[in-house]
Amino acid sequence: MTKVTQKMKKLLLGTMTVTMLLATSAGASAATKTTVSAEPVQATVVFPTQATTTVQFTKVHLKRTSAKQLSTQVQTAVNASALNLDQRHRASQLK
Repeated sequence: MTKVTQKMKKLLLGTMTVTMLLATSAGASAATKTTVSAEPVQATVVFPTQATTTVQFTKVHLKRTSAKQLSTQVQTAVNASALNLDQRHRASQLK
């Protein structure tokens, strides 16, 4: 039972790490990109009456990572995003 608990903890930590990095990346890219509004599109989706599903299990190997290493990686990503925003701001001021 402890092996299952440990594996679940590793899986949860890995998921949280990926989510945090993706959220940081998505926030940075959303802050630096302009959005374009498009006209609404009407689409029709037809599903077959009997769905066929297959389940594939994938083994995930996670490296041991400390909270300090995670916070350093996130801080580095945030700093890079802030630097990018600062450079874009300066470039727009020079125009």
